[in-house]
Amino acid sequence: MIIIYDFDGTLTPYSLPQYEIIQKCGYTDEMLMKRIYEEMQKESTIGLYNAFYKCYRDILTENGFEMSRDNVCLGANRVKFNNGVTEYFKKFQSSKTGVKHYIVTSGIKYYVDETEISGIVDGIYGVTFIERDNILQNIDVLLTDEKKVDIIKKLQNKNNETNQIIYFGDGLTDKFAFEYVHNIGGKNVFIASNKKSMDNFQKLNVNGIIDEYFEADFGIDSKINEYIQSQILAEKM
Repeated sequence: MIIIYDFDGTLTPYSLPQYEIIQKCGYTDEMLMKRIYEEMQKESTIGLYNAFYKCYRDILTENGFEMSRDNVCLGANRVKFNNGVTEYFKKFQSSKTGVKHYIVTSGIKYYVDETEISGIVDGIYGVTFIERDNILQNIDVLLTDEKKVDIIKKLQNKNNETNQIIYFGDGLTDKFAFEYVHNIGGKNVFIASNKKSMDNFQKLNVNGIIDEYFEADFGIDSKINEYIQSQILAEKM
């Protein structure tokens, strides 16, 4: 069995990546999103994620920061996770259970690589850049909502897995992944991360593609822990 997790809003309490370098430039989430939408209006053919990373780079440049790996990863070791996340991954490590855990995010892979959970999951997939002399150049891999499905297929092939897949997500950006996993007979778990969660859940679940809905609590006595334990036992029977 493989379990795939979105990152921001699913494992963390924030729906947007909390990049410390952006905050250091004086930007709040609201200011950043406003600039991104303005960029999309200015250039109608640019998608959300291309606009995000264009604004990200421009903000750093305007404030005298290089797009270096060190700047991009600033604060990654201080990322706040939802309750019990680290203990959850330690408990269900593949070496103990045979279950593989992967993070698939539209955020920057290098940043997630530097967080405290990177060493206790089996793989991290995210946005990468061409790098020269420690400076991140053009985007190499842009992991959009649709391309998350490509990663899920890749992980299926890598693990010789057909439908023993569980996908964890928290919002509308997980729509394509939820649909794909449902269609192949896997299971979807929706994580309630904020006040808008119920609205997003209802929009996503109009066709009954979500199997479980949990609060964002991964603690040892949580319903998420109980659910994963039950799925592991069911697979062994």
